[in-house]
Amino acid sequence: MTAGPAFLLRPALRLLLPVLLALLAVTLPARAEYWTIASEDHFPPYNYSFNGTRTGIDTEIVVALLKELTITPVHRPLSWTEVVRSMDENTADVGFQFIASPARFAQYNMIGPFRTGTTVFMVRKDSPIAFERLEDLTPYRIGVVDGFAYAPDFDAATYLEKVPSSSNVVNFRRLILGRVDVIVGDLHVLNHMAKQDGRLKDVRVLPKPLGLIPRYIAMPKARKEKAERLQAAFVKLRDNGTITRILDSWLAE
Repeated sequence: MTAGPAFLLRPALRLLLPVLLALLAVTLPARAEYWTIASEDHFPPYNYSFNGTRTGIDTEIVVALLKELTITPVHRPLSWTEVVRSMDENTADVGFQFIASPARFAQYNMIGPFRTGTTVFMVRKDSPIAFERLEDLTPYRIGVVDGFAYAPDFDAATYLEKVPSSSNVVNFRRLILGRVDVIVGDLHVLNHMAKQDGRLKDVRVLPKPLGLIPRYIAMPKARKEKAERLQAAFVKLRDNGTITRILDSWLAE
């Protein structure tokens, strides 16, 4: 019996099959990858919602990093204590923006610093309060946000009267109403709130800052492989100037 044409084609098909499969893999769309992004619900100008969309300086930086990795962000606006808990309990991929400390480097994968914030004290316009050293603030009630870290020496100063609140918004309104004497926070955040409330003329920032504080993106320790990818994207966008351009576009006078 003579072999037919189909039999003769079988070896060629066996050789072509891997090539065809490889071409098919290239032409098929890659499976989308989604990461959950935890950030404080209302922390303008760094992260907040506008017309149903998450925006802000830090949000834009994180989204740019994920875009570099072709990852789609799924935003989860939370209270700050919930952001921290999502890192502790490994229920989100990314959380921002964290202040560095030995404890946090031990707890999380820390990416950055991606920017440096100026932490300041704000008082009412007619306040006589001056700040050169922390002991100068001993007589006063200082508004803080529960769960926030500000600067190591301030955080450790148990001799100061710190009045906790749930948010910077509550802190600012307490200051205006005279329920606290001074509040502490990021320079741009406090000024943003004062402008939004139309109260910029009623407050002033003390000239000496509490500190220049580097800010980091955190990821749970269990997500080491993802953290390594995000760190590589951060280094690339830092070195090519993308992160600086984002900062300048928001903060330029």
